[in-house]
Amino acid sequence: MNRSLKEQLKEWKRHHQEVKQKKKKWKKQPVRKPESLSESELRYLMGTGRPTYKRHRGSFRQR
Repeated sequence: MNRSLKEQLKEWKRHHQEVKQKKKKWKKQPVRKPESLSESELRYLMGTGRPTYKRHRGSFRQR
């Protein structure tokens, strides 16, 4: 007896089915500690310790 084409395809698929690769699971990133900067480091980053200049008749002078 000849099987229908649909049944033959099902049979073929069952025999030739590849093993599906599992998706990679996302790893949890390690928890980071919040940055703790000293007061002097914060002042340096904000630029408060740098010299400031003022424009005066075509030149720049330090305040």
